[in-house]
Amino acid sequence: LVVDDHVDFRRLVQVLLEEIDGVELVGLGVDGEEAIHLCEELRPDLLLMDLSMPRMGGIQATRLIKAQDDAPLIAIVSIYDDSEHRAHAARAGADAFINKADFLGSVA
Repeated sequence: LVVDDHVDFRRLVQVLLEEIDGVELVGLGVDGEEAIHLCEELRPDLLLMDLSMPRMGGIQATRLIKAQDDAPLIAIVSIYDDSEHRAHAARAGADAFINKADFLGSVA
């Protein structure tokens, strides 16, 4: 499951994941509220989620998703890569933090 408010990033990740054998992209979302509902409905193994999104950001959504039964692994993918943002993500229960610029550079 990929949740990000930037359509270009969602498309890029979709193309990348479609090329990996054994990986199925089960859904796409645009904000934290949608991430919560999609996780409840789709039960993904992994959620790649942006930190800063409208309506609800990735930190608050991570807290709520991690409270679900059988919560997925959550990787926060963000341009806001500093120790404070990484610490907030970890305290919320995120399993990983990926710098969005590094991610985009590695697949470009």
